[in-house]
Amino acid sequence: MSETISPLLGTRSTPLAELLAVERRLAADVVTAVDVPGFDNSSMDGYALAHETLRTARNADGSVGPLPVVGQVAAGAQGAPVPADSLVEIMTGAPLPAGTDTVVPIEATTPGRFGAEAVTITVDDLAPGAYVRPRGSDVGAGTTVLRAGVMLTPARLGVAAACGVTALTVTTLPRVLVLSTGDEVASQADAGIHDANGVTLTAGLLRLGAEVTTLTVPDDPRILLETVAATDIDLVVSTGGISKGAREVVKLAAAADPDSDMVFEAIAMQPGGPQGCGRLAGRPWVALPGNPVSALISYEMFLRPALLGLDPEDDARDAVDHRLGTDLDEAPPSGKLQVRRARIGHNGIDLVGGSRSHLLHSYAESTHLVFIPPSGQADPADSTDSNRPGPGAGDRLKTWRIN
Repeated sequence: MSETISPLLGTRSTPLAELLAVERRLAADVVTAVDVPGFDNSSMDGYALAHETLRTARNADGSVGPLPVVGQVAAGAQGAPVPADSLVEIMTGAPLPAGTDTVVPIEATTPGRFGAEAVTITVDDLAPGAYVRPRGSDVGAGTTVLRAGVMLTPARLGVAAACGVTALTVTTLPRVLVLSTGDEVASQADAGIHDANGVTLTAGLLRLGAEVTTLTVPDDPRILLETVAATDIDLVVSTGGISKGAREVVKLAAAADPDSDMVFEAIAMQPGGPQGCGRLAGRPWVALPGNPVSALISYEMFLRPALLGLDPEDDARDAVDHRLGTDLDEAPPSGKLQVRRARIGHNGIDLVGGSRSHLLHSYAESTHLVFIPPSGQADPADSTDSNRPGPGAGDRLKTWRIN
């Protein structure tokens, strides 16, 4: 699948404002041209003064002052220089005025409020630079703050904004046609069903930043080929029509298209066994199974990583091992990786619903995908009996968080 999709990926410099609602992958390093913060500033509401004043104006009881208040510096303002043996009111984030190098929190003064003509400092253990955030203490100019290849999380977008970056070079996605196949979704027949696959896959693709068109076609290979030929897209993602039935429309269309090089294979995964990819109707094509959970898990396992440009050997989501809270409610299939839906509770993995591929509601109620190895392949280092049919309560399994 990566070979099908990789040539369709590009890069583009994109305004930061357009990246706030989509999960984009950074395509070039970001090097800050400025220090962050750009000036010494106060980390507290309080009073700025020279640390030397704490020595020269100290009283016998350890207090300092009273010292005259010579003004106020708000965040975003530049205060006037502060004479020796005096201080200035300063707000959190405000630049330190010339003549100051230390901040005293307002709580460490008497009368402990702004607006007084003079204040007394009631602490005696302030070091030089106390409560000051030095210039460049987050990052200094010339620092590579973001590396190419990372996903642009809210925090990383914030780093770019803090460094004054207004646009980022990101990986661009192809224009995608989400094609739901089958008479049952393409008509209003009595045996028809609503098209959940079109909604779930379109939602996932839009959140990656793809431009998406959604269509349905019946079990007629001629209509399928004509419909795709009439669209202006870069990639087709179809659901259904690739299994072992008599009316598998994508397989039939591939057989009717002399230029098709589609490959259809059953992979050792439950759900989501049948898969296909290649070229069909002159377009790069990814064919996913038709059952809604199979399609969505296939999207997570194969399509989403490929569109993000991830290495096929990498986890597409952050992977964390959790312990099974109870024994499995059914034995995993022999020789197949089983992908189950679950929530993570106090006792560990709490499976939601069964393994069957039509149970979309259980997917919606879940927070994680859980990877259950084939029967007889429980991790012997983390299992009391590696020869039992599958993992049991207490065994650790890899999970991906999906919401």
